[in-house]
Amino acid sequence: MAVKNYLHTAYAYSADGTDGFTTVYPNLNLIDGTRDFSGDWWNFDGWETDGTYKGLTVKKRTDISSGLLKTFTAPKNGVYTNSIYIKASGDGIVRRWVNKNWSDTTSDIGSNFDWRIETYTVTLKAGDTFHVRYELISNSGNSEISVAGYKVEEGSVATPYMPSKSEVTTADWPKYLGTYVDTNPTSSIEPSKYVWDEMKYRVYLDGTPVGGSKLLSFDLENLKAGTSYNVQVSQINGNIESDKSESITFKTTLQK
Repeated sequence: MAVKNYLHTAYAYSADGTDGFTTVYPNLNLIDGTRDFSGDWWNFDGWETDGTYKGLTVKKRTDISSGLLKTFTAPKNGVYTNSIYIKASGDGIVRRWVNKNWSDTTSDIGSNFDWRIETYTVTLKAGDTFHVRYELISNSGNSEISVAGYKVEEGSVATPYMPSKSEVTTADWPKYLGTYVDTNPTSSIEPSKYVWDEMKYRVYLDGTPVGGSKLLSFDLENLKAGTSYNVQVSQINGNIESDKSESITFKTTLQK
């Protein structure tokens, strides 16, 4: 019986794969103003700026009060995932409030923990509203909550933080591509397992970035038969990406 080999792919911001390592190419954020909490946020008063985390503005609060939020309206039916970086100190309990069409559910996520990613996945219909907020519900005087990098994206998997389509620049995307081949279908989460190269091309599927490559080749997965797709390949040189008019663009229809 022939042994099956699997090609594993990962992305990162550094040549050794340790900065921003991910085996999933990041999706764009569906919410604006999340890098620095700009724009219209609810419950903004009382939250103070406290430096940055992973290049993102951190907002901190020490009292019992409502969490920061920005409401998202689903553009179409589907599954969406919210993610956020969060940290808590002291013995105060942090509660997560999930609001769908102005109906709340809650769950307590603990106290006194270092930076981590909290995620929540929800199924929405077009026009549904949704937001998630985190706040202290108890405090004996020594507690803090800090948040950064609020994100909403399509799908059931939380991918690394990205700004929105209107805010993103070439510098925001991973710059390095890591690959290796073995007989295990599961990809390693150890960067040293991969051979890393600087990406030279970015691939767009129907206008959405879905990956990158060193060579002018790329595997597109999970496409539907009988469906027409627009695929675009842009050349990358450091933080400069070729103008869309200079990119290679073609249309393909999968056979049923």
